[in-house]
Amino acid sequence: MNLASQLQHHALTRPDHPAVISISQVIDYATLYASSHDLAQALQRDPRIGRRVGLYCSDPVALAIGFHACLLAGVSAMILDPTWPAEKLKTTLTQFGSPKVLTDQPGEASVTELGHTALGVRKVSDPSHALADLATQAGSDSELLLIFTSGSTGSPKAVVRTRHSWEQSISRCAGILGASEDSTTLVPGPLAHGLGLYALVESVALGGTLVAPGRWQAGHVRRLLQSTSCNRLVAVPSLVRLLLQQIPLQRLSGLRHVVTGGEALSLDLAQQILQLSKDVDCIEYFGSSEHSLIAYRQRSLEEAEESPFIGTLFDGVRAHLHAQNGTDGTGRLMIRSAFNAIGYDPQGSGQLERCEEATGIGDIARLLPGQRIQILGRGGEMMNINGNNVYPAEITRALEAAGLRQSLVLAHRLAHGKTVLTAYVQLALHQPLPDPSSVLQVLREILPVYKIPHDVVFLPSWPLTASGKCDIQTLPAPTTSGLRKLRLR
Repeated sequence: MNLASQLQHHALTRPDHPAVISISQVIDYATLYASSHDLAQALQRDPRIGRRVGLYCSDPVALAIGFHACLLAGVSAMILDPTWPAEKLKTTLTQFGSPKVLTDQPGEASVTELGHTALGVRKVSDPSHALADLATQAGSDSELLLIFTSGSTGSPKAVVRTRHSWEQSISRCAGILGASEDSTTLVPGPLAHGLGLYALVESVALGGTLVAPGRWQAGHVRRLLQSTSCNRLVAVPSLVRLLLQQIPLQRLSGLRHVVTGGEALSLDLAQQILQLSKDVDCIEYFGSSEHSLIAYRQRSLEEAEESPFIGTLFDGVRAHLHAQNGTDGTGRLMIRSAFNAIGYDPQGSGQLERCEEATGIGDIARLLPGQRIQILGRGGEMMNINGNNVYPAEITRALEAAGLRQSLVLAHRLAHGKTVLTAYVQLALHQPLPDPSSVLQVLREILPVYKIPHDVVFLPSWPLTASGKCDIQTLPAPTTSGLRKLRLR
């Protein structure tokens, strides 16, 4: 698969088919190609353009034009989040060499006020003039983009990826993820992060239609679904839950494929998805910005209890373990795959663990027969409590058995130096707190005392990062006054 050739092919064979639908505009394949083609020519003619340009667009149509213009011009797109504060945008642009920035109209003032050059992204009115190839020297191993991790498990890092990595990933994995030219894919979250941007590029490469508000706004999603029926949904679980809570379910009745990634999909949310329709399937995948897709599992109504992610490796993905524990078989996961990113940009932070062609980011896993894998979390998530190693996943499973779903477990160091475990659970404000003695009784049957949380804090919803994941950094400390909580020990 060649991403540039695919776009041109769709412009020729289905010119009037909608490629991207946003809250303010629709662009078909002929117009997407022509708009990207014209902008690419401008990039090639501009002597100020280096090997990278920034891409700072809040509207999904503009983002699609800008990304594919970079693709056609043979330059790399540095993906800039339009929700970033001005200071972060300025710091990032300066850190990475002050590239020129492609932006839509809402972003032009922000970029120029920071002293950087803004290049406008526009949709052409007449697409008939641009159906020829552009002369570009970009090969499959050339840099496609630089994208920043969400920072949900640490500080954000700048990941560099080639064209070949996503071309291979899309061609090998689209079928499993339910993506095709017949797909009308709703992405309710941001497109400036890996999951959303991949869904955009995948949809255009296959000739489908992407429907996106650009960032989560329930009202905008409702408006889009009033005019467009979607048969596929791609989102992190936190946004899927908001979607099911805030969007009339009849608007989602046409869904046939729901794809989630980026964080664990809880049992109760998977069940809600599968109950939308007898025809819907739910695929949960495990991956990362550094590795793209790694493994997947199909969720089922027959599942009876919460469990760690156990999935099948995608075609072409090879896994092995470092520092394997001889007792339980767990170790640090190393991935060898054509989907892997090059690594982190040296102008940013972070360093991948490397073993020949395999890379790792600290995920703890167990390899199983039949190309299957069990994911136990990020190595950095292991906590040491008074000399004892504690894995949060073990505690969240015990909380599930006690009737407390959608939980997170963190360690907090108190003012006097003692470290305590705190569990966070989503619970609507109108719902009463559970009986602490009943919860404690169940936990004591499953966990040793040192693994039982000191407090269980109940929140009506998770605080979210810009990518739609739970923002662990902003969860309230257990000592915060006014919290709804249970003291267990």
